[in-house]
Amino acid sequence: MQIYPTHEILSYLTNFGHDVTWIVSSEEIKEVQETTFNGARVFVIPCRYGEGLFKVVTMTLYALRRMFFLFNKFKQERYNMIFVRDEIFDGLLALYIKRIYKVPFVFEMSIPVEQSWKARKFYSKHTCFWSFASKIEKYLMMHTLHKADLVLPISRWLKEDLVGKGIDRSKIIPLPEGVDPDRFLNTDGKEIRERYGLEDSRVVVYVGTMDKMRHPDVLIHAFSKVRTDKENVKLLMVGDGTDKSNLEKLADDLGIKDDVLFTGHVPFKEVPNFIAAADVGVSAIPPLDFYKLSSPIKMLEYMAVAKPVVANEEILDQKEVIEESGGGLLVRFESESFADGIIKILDDPDKAKEMGRRGLKWVAKNRPYEVIARELEKRCFKILKR
Repeated sequence: MQIYPTHEILSYLTNFGHDVTWIVSSEEIKEVQETTFNGARVFVIPCRYGEGLFKVVTMTLYALRRMFFLFNKFKQERYNMIFVRDEIFDGLLALYIKRIYKVPFVFEMSIPVEQSWKARKFYSKHTCFWSFASKIEKYLMMHTLHKADLVLPISRWLKEDLVGKGIDRSKIIPLPEGVDPDRFLNTDGKEIRERYGLEDSRVVVYVGTMDKMRHPDVLIHAFSKVRTDKENVKLLMVGDGTDKSNLEKLADDLGIKDDVLFTGHVPFKEVPNFIAAADVGVSAIPPLDFYKLSSPIKMLEYMAVAKPVVANEEILDQKEVIEESGGGLLVRFESESFADGIIKILDDPDKAKEMGRRGLKWVAKNRPYEVIARELEKRCFKILKR
């Protein structure tokens, strides 16, 4: 089951006495399963996709299975509100449920309207088909947003983007990424350092998906420049993705293969310890239009472990957070600029510790799940009263 920050934020509402039920999907199970997450009930629906035409069939069957399960839940139990995250199909189902059961509908939006189309265009050769599909998708998305009672974009910049597209400003409140401070308490990077032979090394960490669209090769090139300037420094690449093998080859071609460590997939609970093993965290996000409006969680996770951050300034949330907190350095999305930022932090350990301290203080005050969930709860109460 894929865990999103939204699951944690909304599940945190159980701490305020609310009952929360999640319906999510997983390719790892064969039958519907019920479990719990942070006090919330979670129903996991099996979802297995094939290839080609068979994939269309399996996706349709999954959509129908999910639809009937959702309808049965509303028949069997009483819910006061329905939330949907990103999915247009689920949004349309929620609009139907809103009309039949007279419950408010909240749509959480973590990506701009255009992102899915641009992603398909980047990866697919069938651009004509996806161009047509994207127009339908965009129309349905805008219809869903107009009809929703509350819209939760991932940043205030995405909010302004939606307002510019004609969505009522009064029903939009940003729901930025956050962290659970307790999850990052008592982290211990010692075991990670021993596991990867990093005991005497200075460590740069990157946590995230390694897909070509995110251009992680910029970080590999940046580290090559760092390695030329510094001895005994390692780059810890935490995560997996479709571009991982190409990055490994690039590190080999640059002669830094032994100094770049790829962990592959890391369990959710272990990520804080990988960050704790590092001296500096890097949040490198390409300045594509839709990424500029995002709210990067990796930056907040580094700060929650009191690590200084090197982040590119083109991402508006990163720029604002680093400037407000003093928790790191802002650079451009270029290998030389990232390299300069990393070297500056490694050259001044005292300043690096101060950046880490400032970052931790800021994130604990401004982005814990409790603060975000409280603000969301207030707005939900207003909708229910109305």
